[in-house]
Amino acid sequence: MSTDQPIHREQQQPHHDRSNTSDREQRYSGDVARLNGHELIAIDEWLPGREPTQYDLDLTDSYEYRTRYWRCRNCGQERNRRDEFRDQCETPAPPTPLEEGSYSINDPRTRRALSEDMDVRFATVGALYEVVSESGHTYEIDIEKETCSCPDFEQRQPDDGCKHLRRVDLEIRTGLVPAPDGTFVR
Repeated sequence: MSTDQPIHREQQQPHHDRSNTSDREQRYSGDVARLNGHELIAIDEWLPGREPTQYDLDLTDSYEYRTRYWRCRNCGQERNRRDEFRDQCETPAPPTPLEEGSYSINDPRTRRALSEDMDVRFATVGALYEVVSESGHTYEIDIEKETCSCPDFEQRQPDDGCKHLRRVDLEIRTGLVPAPDGTFVR
């Protein structure tokens, strides 16, 4: 018996194992971009049906297709393409340790605190620290009282502290040495 119509066979689509994702989306850590203050990550998502065209939107058949979009980690906005993030991110970037401590890079003591070779040590539980300076002298810093045993602090008592006091404060803020309670910041 012959027919003029071709034999139709249901095509089998390959099955993709994504059992490690709970919501059918997969993040790729290597696909990160920064644009206008946004920190964008690429999201790959598998959707049911076949990929829609501009003329056809039929999601009823059993196929799956992959789509990619971008999400900002800061504000949560989503766009189909990276270049669609034209406006500034609504969530501001966190302040730097210099900004948090209200230090100015134009201040000579701050520049020396950042550039000179100093070794900061957590002396005891509490607010006491030791700094071994570039010259080899060891100074005791009390971060809560904002005092230092160096000659600059004892003779001049600068408003924002000496370079040793600033260095200890900056190392606490960046997590290089523990805070007075013994915990690390960040």
